[in-house]
Amino acid sequence: MAQGSSGRKPTGPQNNKGSAGGNSSKSAASKSAASKPAKGGKQQSISRKSVAQARTSNSNNRTQLIIGVVAVVVIAAIIAIGIVMNQKATAVQNAGYGASTKSVATESGGVVTVSNPTASGISTKTIDLYEDALCPICAEFESQFGQQINQAVDEGKLTINVHMLTFLDPHSFSQNYSTRAAAALLCVAQEDGSQAGVYLGFHSALFASGTQPTEGGTSDLSDQQLADLATSKGASEAAAQCITSGQNVAAATAADKSSTATLSTATGGQVGTPTVVQNGKPVNIQSPDWLTTLLAQP
Repeated sequence: MAQGSSGRKPTGPQNNKGSAGGNSSKSAASKSAASKPAKGGKQQSISRKSVAQARTSNSNNRTQLIIGVVAVVVIAAIIAIGIVMNQKATAVQNAGYGASTKSVATESGGVVTVSNPTASGISTKTIDLYEDALCPICAEFESQFGQQINQAVDEGKLTINVHMLTFLDPHSFSQNYSTRAAAALLCVAQEDGSQAGVYLGFHSALFASGTQPTEGGTSDLSDQQLADLATSKGASEAAAQCITSGQNVAAATAADKSSTATLSTATGGQVGTPTVVQNGKPVNIQSPDWLTTLLAQP
C-alpha cells in the first residue's frame, strides 16, 4: 500500500504551476495599467497650461497697450509744450502799435541816432543796433521787435544808435546792395531826420516782407526803387535825389569799417547781425523779453 501510494503520479504541482503562471500575467497587466496616466488627465493638464498661457499673453498685451498709451501722451505733451514755447519765442512784441510817430533822427559819422527829444522826465536807455539791409535774420528781428522799439522810442524810453553794416554785399544781386541801402538811410536821416517817424518808417520798410531782397537772389532794389520806397514813407525829393545820385555810398562804406571795428571790440571779435549792444556789452536778444527787461533796469 505504501509503494502504490508512493508510485502515483503527482498532479498538484502542475496545477499550482499553472495557477501561478496565470496570476503573474494579471499582475503585469495591472502594473502596466497603473503606470500609464489616464487619457482624461492629459487633456486636463493641457487645458490648464493653455489657460495659463492665455492669461500670460493677455497680461503682456495689456502691459504693451498701457506703455503705448503713455508714450503717445508723453509725445503729445512734448509737442504741445514745444508749440507753446515756439509761439512765445516768436511772438510779435507790442503788436498793433504800428509805425513810429514821434521819433527823429540825426546822423554823425555814418551812425544815425534815433530818439524822441521832446520826452522829458523819463529814464532813457541807449542801445547800439547793428544790422545789414540784406540780412534775413535782421528782417525777423524787425518783424518781431520793430513795433516795440517804435513805441519805446516814441515814449522817450529808448534811444537807438543805428549802425548799418555792409558785409553781405557779395551775396546781393548787384554786389553792393547793402552799401546802397545804408547810403539811402543816411540820405533820409540827413534830409528828413527832423520829420517825425520818417527815418524809422523807411528803415522798417527796407526789411519788410516782399521788399527786402533775398540773400543770394536774382534781383535787388535799384537806387530809384530805394528812392521811391523812401518817399512812400514820407521822405522828401531832396532825400530821393541824394539816394539816386549815390551821394552817400562812400560814407556808408566808411561807416561800415568803423562800426565793424566797434562791434568786434564789444563782442570779442564776433561780427554778425542783428546785434544789440548796451554800454559796450552785447545784449541777449534771443529772449522775447530782452527789451522789456532792458527798459525795466534802474
